[in-house]
Amino acid sequence: MKALLIVGMQVDLLPGGPAEVPDGQELVPLINELAPQYGLVIAAKFAIPADHVMFAANHLWRRPGQTIPINGHPTLLHHIHCVPGSFGAELVPGLKTGTIAFTAQMGTIKEIPPHSAFFDANKAHDTGLAAFFASQNIHEIEIVGMPLEGEVKQSLEDATAMGYKASILAHACRYRNPNLS
Repeated sequence: MKALLIVGMQVDLLPGGPAEVPDGQELVPLINELAPQYGLVIAAKFAIPADHVMFAANHLWRRPGQTIPINGHPTLLHHIHCVPGSFGAELVPGLKTGTIAFTAQMGTIKEIPPHSAFFDANKAHDTGLAAFFASQNIHEIEIVGMPLEGEVKQSLEDATAMGYKASILAHACRYRNPNLS
C-alpha cells in the first residue's frame, strides 16, 4: 500500500510564526486535494519541549541562527516553537485531519534535535513511524510538507535507507530558505 506522509504542517511554521516557512499556507489546499488519493495518510509533527537544547532561549547569551556544539554535533539554535499543548504546535487550520491514521512526534526528547519523521538526530530516538508502517504493510511513501530542506528531505533519506520506495512531491512542499529552491 502507498501512504502520504505530511511533515511539519503546524501553526508555528506558517508565515509570521517563530519557525516560519515562507508560503507554507499555500500547501493546505494542495495537501487536502492529494490526501484522498492514498490508502493511508500519516502526519509527522514537531512536539518539542520548551526546555529543548535546540532553543536559543535555553543557552545563556545565544540567539536563534547561531550554531553551537551539542552532544558533539553542531546544532543550529532556533526560536521556541511547536511546544506540545501550545496553539503553535497544532496542525494548520484548514488542513483536513480526519483521515490521518497516525501522527509521529518529532523532537520529543529535550537532549536530541529532531531529524526526520522516523528518527531524531543521529537515530538516537525512534518516532514509531517505521513500526506503524510495518503494521500497515506500507511499502511506498510520498512525502509533502515543510521545511523541504530539513525534515522533509531527511524523511526521504531515512525512508529510502530503510528500503521504502519513497519520493517527495515537491509541488506540495516549501523551503524555509527560499534561496534553496
